[in-house]
Amino acid sequence: MLVLFCAAAGILLAVSYAGFYFVFDRVVREQVDRRLNEVAAPIMADLAGDPADKDVDLLDIPDEYFEVLATSGTVLQRSKNLTANLPLVPQPGLQTVRMPGPGEIRIAIIPFQAGEEIWLFVSGESTREVESALATLRRFALVLLPVSLLATAIVFGLFSNQLLGRIEAVVRQLRQFVSDASHELRTPLAVLQGEAELLLSQPRTSAEYETATRVMDSELKKLSRIVEGLFTLSMADAGQLRIAPEPLYIEEVLEEACALATPLANQKQIQIERQFERDVLSHGDGAFLRQLFLIFLDNAIKYSPPATKIRVTLATNPHPQIRFHDEGVGISKDDLPRIFERFFRASPSGETHSGGLGLSIAQAIVQAHHGTIDCESTAGVGSVFTIRLPREG
Repeated sequence: MLVLFCAAAGILLAVSYAGFYFVFDRVVREQVDRRLNEVAAPIMADLAGDPADKDVDLLDIPDEYFEVLATSGTVLQRSKNLTANLPLVPQPGLQTVRMPGPGEIRIAIIPFQAGEEIWLFVSGESTREVESALATLRRFALVLLPVSLLATAIVFGLFSNQLLGRIEAVVRQLRQFVSDASHELRTPLAVLQGEAELLLSQPRTSAEYETATRVMDSELKKLSRIVEGLFTLSMADAGQLRIAPEPLYIEEVLEEACALATPLANQKQIQIERQFERDVLSHGDGAFLRQLFLIFLDNAIKYSPPATKIRVTLATNPHPQIRFHDEGVGISKDDLPRIFERFFRASPSGETHSGGLGLSIAQAIVQAHHGTIDCESTAGVGSVFTIRLPREG
């Protein structure tokens, strides 16, 4: 890739330098042609007023040469710095001639009225300075081209290494994600397939059908949660997680989430204690925030033993700060940095915190609200998740 890029960059740079050179060459030569006419104008005006004047014979300007010709080509006057007639064709227009000594000379032949006759005025200028400037530009380009190519290759090499590293990391993460997702989907699909085959193998009683249907319903709900979670995370990855932010009181959303989680907590005799500061105004999407709070409540209930407490607090410090404190199995220090990874499975000591999408979705929701999540946990003691959200205004 680097070789192909350098080849393409070299061709592009060479074409660019060549284009610039030819444009510069054209502009400089046009300036010379324009100057020839400008220099000739006052001299022709003087000759037109007094054709007998021999001032041209006295001109001796370095690198500038002049002649006055009859229409037949006969040289009537020539500047002092010309030792011989210019080897030109006596026709109006622009020409380039070469002479020993001055070298290449650019000339303009201009007809003018001298008394009752038409003469030709020849204004010439050595192209030595033009050629010197062009030669300098060529040398500069020959040096700059490889230097530019080398600098481009170095920069591209540095960035391409970083890009390739990022692509490799993304591909590796994608492969791991697909592997983990397929693993998570395989279990409910296998259960559904097994229950369906069992039902179809022979006639069953109503009770057996009802039991199988309940199992299939549970697995289908699990599949739906996984698919919805994957969809939410894919939208978040693409930066298209659509939230509808509006002013709201955080304690009201927390109360709704706690009320929804209470039946599940009652099944394990877990008490949800609330300590909310009132009138905590924020700017967010109520539906997504309720889903966010339910994720932490559901996890706290799931990973806490029966007859324990879950403390949910809300305070402003100075921004809204929500804390979920459980008395569950906790998370080991080694696993703590990775709990927000998708389908991450903790070590055997914390195996109850097995793979899932809940915390990944929670992180995506919080980031969409420009907030943060922190976690403090001690294995065997419990965990504290702290969410900080921006305050309204």
